[in-house]
Amino acid sequence: MFPTRRPFLTSTTRLITTTQRASRLWRSWMTLRLSSLSSSSSSSSSSSNKWTETATSATSTPQHDKQVAHNSMHDKRYQKDQFSFLQQEILKYTNTDSNNSIQNSFTPPSTWYTSRDFFSLDREHVLLNHWTAVDVWTPTGKGAYKTGYFMGQPYLLTTSHDDNDSSSDNGEIQAFFNVCTHAGSCLAGPWTKHARNQGDTASCSSLDLNPSLVGQASEGQLSPGEHFQCPYHGWRFNTNGRLTRATQTKGIQSFQAKDFALKPIPVRRIGPIVFLNFGGFNSHTNDGARGSDSVTRFDQSRDLLFDRLERNGFVADLSDLKFVESRAYTLKCNWKVFTDNYGDGCYHCSYAHADLASNIDETSYSTNLLSDILSIQQAPPSSAANDDERFGNKTAVYAQWYPNLMLNRYGPWFDIDLVIPIDESTTKVLKFWFLERDFQVPSDSYIQDSIQSSERVHDEDVFLCENVQLGLQSRGFQAGRYVPSKQIATHHFHQELAKDYLQACGVLDSEDMSE
Repeated sequence: MFPTRRPFLTSTTRLITTTQRASRLWRSWMTLRLSSLSSSSSSSSSSSNKWTETATSATSTPQHDKQVAHNSMHDKRYQKDQFSFLQQEILKYTNTDSNNSIQNSFTPPSTWYTSRDFFSLDREHVLLNHWTAVDVWTPTGKGAYKTGYFMGQPYLLTTSHDDNDSSSDNGEIQAFFNVCTHAGSCLAGPWTKHARNQGDTASCSSLDLNPSLVGQASEGQLSPGEHFQCPYHGWRFNTNGRLTRATQTKGIQSFQAKDFALKPIPVRRIGPIVFLNFGGFNSHTNDGARGSDSVTRFDQSRDLLFDRLERNGFVADLSDLKFVESRAYTLKCNWKVFTDNYGDGCYHCSYAHADLASNIDETSYSTNLLSDILSIQQAPPSSAANDDERFGNKTAVYAQWYPNLMLNRYGPWFDIDLVIPIDESTTKVLKFWFLERDFQVPSDSYIQDSIQSSERVHDEDVFLCENVQLGLQSRGFQAGRYVPSKQIATHHFHQELAKDYLQACGVLDSEDMSE
């Protein structure tokens, strides 16, 4: 019933050619870079600007030219060394078994979790290049908005006021970079005021402006006629991202307001969960960085998730839930350590989670890979769980959505772990709890007792993950092994990471990605 997942590297021959392809890419990249530098230099030297000629002449001494050449060579050597390091550490993992079987594979080298270069790779080619979960939001109607910040990218979520705009139907969300298109200032947030069309001059006092607030989430609702006003120069935008007022623009040549709308970000949703694709912002459609195929893959994976929830007796589209509470946690570990732990197949449950282990039947615990971006772990309840209102008598569903989302559906509860990497050894986890709307709470303390039990499991996982990070940073560990009957989802996560890494380094073509 479910699609069979094919390994992304299918032969030893392909592995042998990876280094050759990487070398060709490096030579091509260096040629283009040198040509660009040469072209830039020629263009600069032919300028008729006398001040530029004088400045160039004043600084162009033999000693200066020698230093520039030295710096340029050092820069090239550093970039080549960095590229070679990443390639080498990626191939350490992919070369352990040409068929990528969990039985023969080693786990990734510790550098994947400790290196700043790998963290940059994660940011640019994994988290900002996929449909990535960034927020949990249920808009309150037309004109609603929420701001947020994910890995250096400020975003603005809105619902439209325009009845003629298709995105206004059914509370559909639009997403934009939360950046004024005039001078790059962050636009909306707790430091700004709303502006009306009645000719008032809404302004920000010194008390309204607090640099420490930049990037913090803020949400609200604009009334008809209200706009987002930039705190810098007063440019205004509506909830569709359209520039409605640009101040004092007289004298600007060939200026058209339509060219300065807020930059859109492709957006998808699963229930209250908002996914953005920062790699696809140049498109005004929700096609994302990898085109319509990525949208299709997302939608198919969502449908597979809904199907599994429904088969286990839950409402498929999550529409029966009400928000209860959210909390934020900062962990001293790489984001992939936390994600690995989630995909562990409850291998660690009997050792670290006594309460959880007593409420699930570990002997019937199972893992299924439903798509490239979705794995499902299922935990039937134990006999003890039938007496626990928090677990109930349905088989729990634990869904891992690549790259940074975990969904937990059990009993009347649904909770979310949204992972936000901070740096190579620091991670923020946002946790959200929802409860079935029609569930009859058995006692006044039930909700807080349930959240406390859930948080206890989370705290136990944090201890494990921070402990692992310390070991990965030591000289005592390089790579480990998978337990095939348990760590299926973790192996799957690593395979997807390896595909993204190989493509980023030019070792794997986009054609290989689609196989």
